[in-house]
Amino acid sequence: MKNPYEVLNINQDATKHDIIAAQKQAMMQRKFPINEIALATKQLLDAEKRLAADFMYPSKLSAKRPKKIETEINVSEVDLNNINPDAFCSLKLT
Repeated sequence: MKNPYEVLNINQDATKHDIIAAQKQAMMQRKFPINEIALATKQLLDAEKRLAADFMYPSKLSAKRPKKIETEINVSEVDLNNINPDAFCSLKLT
């Protein structure tokens, strides 16, 4: 199975209107067989299949990852007398 976003030459933010327009454009260009274009369109118009395609073919592989926080906590510097004794009572446990 080919990447439906590559077959239709669209990005993952495309709307339903964009997908249909891209299908027409792809059929005129004929870079891919018609059955692959139809399958890609059908896959992207179905919400569940589109989610699967987004997972299988992520577009943002070079996304910025959050940096690891490099802090050292010295336990001897923590003052246990300043801890609110009612902190756990404020949590609602069900």
